[in-house]
Amino acid sequence: MVMPLVAPTSLPLDETVALEPVLYPPAPRRRRSLSWVGWTVAVLLVGVGVAVWYFEFKKPDGHRPGAPARPATAAGQAPPAAVSVEVVAPKPGGLDRVCVQPGTVEPFEAADLYAKVSGFLAEQTVDIGSRVKRGQALATLSVPEAERQVDRDAARVAHAEAQVRQTDARIQAAEAEAKAADATIALNRTLVRSKTAYRQYREKQLARIKELNRNQAVEARLVDEQEDQFLAAQEAENASREAVTDATERAAAARAKIAQAGADREEAVAGVGVANAELARAKVMLGYTVVTSPYDGVVTKRHFSRGDFVRGADSGGERVPLLAVERTDLMRVVVQVPDRDVPYVTVGNPAALEIDALPGRNFTAKVSRYADSEDPASRLMRTEVDVPNPDGVLRRGMYGRATLTLAAGAAAAVRVPSGVVDKAGKKPTVRVVRDGAVRAVPVTLGADNGIEAEVLTGLTAADRVVVRASGPTPDGTPATVR
Repeated sequence: MVMPLVAPTSLPLDETVALEPVLYPPAPRRRRSLSWVGWTVAVLLVGVGVAVWYFEFKKPDGHRPGAPARPATAAGQAPPAAVSVEVVAPKPGGLDRVCVQPGTVEPFEAADLYAKVSGFLAEQTVDIGSRVKRGQALATLSVPEAERQVDRDAARVAHAEAQVRQTDARIQAAEAEAKAADATIALNRTLVRSKTAYRQYREKQLARIKELNRNQAVEARLVDEQEDQFLAAQEAENASREAVTDATERAAAARAKIAQAGADREEAVAGVGVANAELARAKVMLGYTVVTSPYDGVVTKRHFSRGDFVRGADSGGERVPLLAVERTDLMRVVVQVPDRDVPYVTVGNPAALEIDALPGRNFTAKVSRYADSEDPASRLMRTEVDVPNPDGVLRRGMYGRATLTLAAGAAAAVRVPSGVVDKAGKKPTVRVVRDGAVRAVPVTLGADNGIEAEVLTGLTAADRVVVRASGPTPDGTPATVR
């Protein structure tokens, strides 16, 4: 039986070549003259197989087909085969500190409108969903007693004003009396001077008659007459002096009346002020019968219908609002910021808003205010973002995501995908293509959000970072960039 050897077509470099016999069915007997041909062919086949095996699997560089390329380790060895790699350029600028949290839309202003006074709902011009303007009358209550109170207080004001006019008249009368008394004083003083002069004349006349009587030139009867006339003149002078005193007292009384009338006038004027205040209060209470909108917005609640009795908010018992109005031209989005981001929140931080109910619609705004205090239970800080809503698409209770940019990244840093950073060694490295070969570059990392990593040192925007390769890429591996 003939067992020819078959040369293997491929063998691993590090495995032992084993030639196993292959059994063939017995060939038919041929003539003895042809047997030397078979042996010759067999020998030739063995020789060719050995030659092919040697040159294909025992090359000097030790490389075999299908095996990965090895870098040259000694002079004279062939360079390793190039690896196909896919690269990206680092993005300039550091990684911004971003806080992404749920956000809830709330109206910038909202008010429950109560009735200040109790009464029957006489008129209601709006309903749920009605657009209203600031100062617009929304409902009117019927309160007849408030109207009567206004009329009564108006009458009190008129009465108080009449009292002021009366005191003004008394002041004028007292002033006239004072003027008359002053005139009487002046007149009586003139009379005093006249009576004094006449008394002096009678006194001198009496003295002459007495001298003549002592000389017995005139009768004693004339002396008596002159004495009577002198006494009369003296009394007339005294009477005029008393008249001056009386006129002075009457002038003082008139001035006292003026002072009293002035005080009465001040009281009357104060009474007018009190009456006007009461009237104003009555008008205010009457004004409460008309419920107006505090701002532009929309009516969101209505609890009464026309003819219902509405209880005043300060009358005790359960308080039920007549209507509710919300301002819609400006909304506020409430975001609860976690403790780790609280120190970075400031007024003016950029905010991007996405509302679940409005897909594809993005809103940009800024942080308007924050509580500056965390909730002890949740360790969250209330932060508000004011968002203009001119078309009214934002409504109370809508829900979405708010992205707050709290701090900008380092200007000199670059950003790379997080997956390209190798943190296995003592220092993080990033594979880049430089001078046609893959190099592992040590880097200093900053922030990492799981999508992008911030590289502070080690890379520039001109580098080409390896993100994928067709094979292993140890340091120095030639690379073909796709």
